[in-house]
Amino acid sequence: MLINTVLVFLQNILPIFVVISLLFAQQDARYKSSSQEKNHVSYLSIMYLLNTTGIGLIVVFLLSYFMPRLSQLSSGTGLEIVFSILFSLIYCFIVTSFLLNLVSNNKQIQYQKLIHQKIGISLVILLLVLCVHGSYFSLYVMSLTIQNTTIETLYSSIVVGVIIGTGICLSIAILLYFILVSLAKKSRSQIVCYFLLLFGVGQLIQGLQLLEQVDIISSNAHLWSTNYLIAEDSELGYFLTILFGYEATPSAMELIVYLSAIIVPILIAKIIAYKQNSTASFMKGTS
Repeated sequence: MLINTVLVFLQNILPIFVVISLLFAQQDARYKSSSQEKNHVSYLSIMYLLNTTGIGLIVVFLLSYFMPRLSQLSSGTGLEIVFSILFSLIYCFIVTSFLLNLVSNNKQIQYQKLIHQKIGISLVILLLVLCVHGSYFSLYVMSLTIQNTTIETLYSSIVVGVIIGTGICLSIAILLYFILVSLAKKSRSQIVCYFLLLFGVGQLIQGLQLLEQVDIISSNAHLWSTNYLIAEDSELGYFLTILFGYEATPSAMELIVYLSAIIVPILIAKIIAYKQNSTASFMKGTS
């Protein structure tokens, strides 16, 4: 039970640590590359993080409480539909953050207002990730309580598993953060944004897989299998799945959605950048 608790904790709580690491690395990159006057408002403060975590824990408790009722909706597929919507919202807000990062180059937009928008979107992303993945771990803990296990063994396994899992998650998140902030200053902000986009795509694919499990979306035959290289249930497989939605046996639908979810935001970003450059060149020509 201890090993299962650690594995489930890593599978469901590690995404929270990863997204916190990515968001802080994104904030750090923008903070150091900005030519504006440095201000503490431009950072995701610890107080913001604690407040969002507190709200997220309340939502996790409410979701866990209403999970049995949600699972009975839509002929027993209500829970999968709700979580697939939440996964899609995570992706949508990450894409919004990805595109909003380009607006930083537009001097016509107030810098302070833009910073508050970025922080607000970052907090919503963190809140959604915390609610979704925290609810999954809460569901696992609730399932243990209904088994015929002594209270002492149950709680000791959960507590020790959470402690071990938290240590591993912290180590991975800190290592990922320092790897990202050690990148070249010129490309750091864009690289972190692309990592965050890949994380969002991975969340979207998880929502798609939930709909495939309940046959709301037809599941096609698997195109290939890379389990012989990296198994999904291995430690590296867990990390890659969380980081960018690694799938060892993707279907045609999953591959199309995955590529579209990456290409479309990048194309929109290129169009926005082109329009900004054209406007800037026009303004210089008329001045």
